[in-house]
Amino acid sequence: MFPHIDVIIPCYNAEKTLARAVESVLNQPCLGKIWLIDDASADNTFALAQKWAKDCPERIGVEKMPLNGGVAKARNWGALQSTNEFIAFLDADDAYEPGALEVAAATFHFQPDTSVVRLALKPIGLASRYVEHPNFDFAWQHMRMTCGGNMVFRRAFFLACGGFPQDALFRELGGEDGALGIATTRIGKVATLFDEVGVLHYCRAGMHAERLLEAILFQKTAEGVTEEKMAQANAVTDEICRRMEALKCGLNSQQIGIRPLILTRSEA
Repeated sequence: MFPHIDVIIPCYNAEKTLARAVESVLNQPCLGKIWLIDDASADNTFALAQKWAKDCPERIGVEKMPLNGGVAKARNWGALQSTNEFIAFLDADDAYEPGALEVAAATFHFQPDTSVVRLALKPIGLASRYVEHPNFDFAWQHMRMTCGGNMVFRRAFFLACGGFPQDALFRELGGEDGALGIATTRIGKVATLFDEVGVLHYCRAGMHAERLLEAILFQKTAEGVTEEKMAQANAVTDEICRRMEALKCGLNSQQIGIRPLILTRSEA
């Protein structure tokens, strides 16, 4: 009844956590295919991925990037391998709860104007200094709305957006998830399922969530984040929106089909 969803997992030196992620996806009734995209790992990640693909070729595909290009490029490459109408992104150190893809698939089925579904994002092992802060819920809402690992897309919409931005700025500071995530809220319907089953977000020291929480809860800006670089990141979001508005203009044109044009040039 519900559509199947391909799941793209970018992997970089993820041999210790990847099995947990893969097993959580294989247990999803609405799974189409898993795409494991190894981003030139230096450990046994690629060998493990190949073994799973050999054992379950109809459900797992593996790609290896020739050079480490970052999570955005790995995710985008996975989206290009998929031919499914719907794709989800899961980080290699996280895991789905049972039924997570099913609630996303149901949303697309019953509300077909939905472009993106954001699943619940549940922190596991997050330091008490964050969890016990009186404004934690407010801060974690920002994480749920800017994380890439809880997003499920209509694939055509994702590709039209240009995928996750691969600008050098984001390779330096991170934030490509947020740049795309903010853009989607401006140009499409984003359904949030934060009271349902979703993604278990396993926390570790130094992870992106900590930088975001430090900024919101303790007003501590991450090293290297300047007003100029924030402006650059916002410009990327604006450009995604501009391209999508231009695409909408063409798709909504009343002049469908071949329209021969004659160009005229004015004398200077």
